[in-house]
Amino acid sequence: MCVYTESCELAAFPTPQTQRWERLFYTVACFFPHLGNVLLVLTDLHTIMKKSGQHMPDREDQLAQRQKIVEAAIDLYVDDRANFTTANLAKKTRIKKVEILRLFPSRGAILKYFYPLCVMRYKVMAAEIEGYMDWPVEEKLANFAYAMFDLLQEQREFVEEHFVEEIFRASGTSAFQREAESLFAEILAGSCASEHLAAFFAKEYMHVVRFWIADDSIDSERTTALVDKIAAFVGQAMRSNELFYTGGDLLKYLIANNVIKVPFGKSFITRAMGWMR
Repeated sequence: MCVYTESCELAAFPTPQTQRWERLFYTVACFFPHLGNVLLVLTDLHTIMKKSGQHMPDREDQLAQRQKIVEAAIDLYVDDRANFTTANLAKKTRIKKVEILRLFPSRGAILKYFYPLCVMRYKVMAAEIEGYMDWPVEEKLANFAYAMFDLLQEQREFVEEHFVEEIFRASGTSAFQREAESLFAEILAGSCASEHLAAFFAKEYMHVVRFWIADDSIDSERTTALVDKIAAFVGQAMRSNELFYTGGDLLKYLIANNVIKVPFGKSFITRAMGWMR
């Protein structure tokens, strides 16, 4: 995707050759910061730009620029929140303030974008892995989880301060959860009830991240065991009717480690069995 939004979090445009379209979008973003159909507006703008012979920038270039802004913002936020201003961010990144505001409508949006950005970075990484498409589902899920832990670890202090309050406990569905859902949908493509499973996994993945943050075991051994059991369970469930055997082992671990409560475990099994019919 060329554009990523969360309450109008992001709108990426190319170089000064398309300034008139940039100004149009910037006006829309300023007056309607919570517009729900921003993506539709951007699609229309993209169509106009294509007709005029102009093009959106490459996705990897966009990711690199966003990553630069996000990392600088996190540094300012962690070091001294009082100095976390758009002006200081512009100085630190050498990106004009107006450009930053065009990409992100607020400082909070920049910080929240760190999480879906990690998922996007993983997608780029996965696309470069030889034979990735032939991997079994459980191997893809485990690889995603481990890679994400490494990416989140890059800003561990920030994640520990920010994730629970701003993402995990936030009302509504976060951009992080939506981006994770899109990835799970790709991994589960062709499977029974893949859309339902992707949405369910994305929601519960937020709990896995929280579990990782709180994990004080050596080298996050408890989190590693959790991911291994989840991946093995899903892979087994996708290929056979041995759901209750691996499911029971997984649920016992989840409940014993206070990841979930018993009612959730029952709900998970009930839904899984329903999706598999």
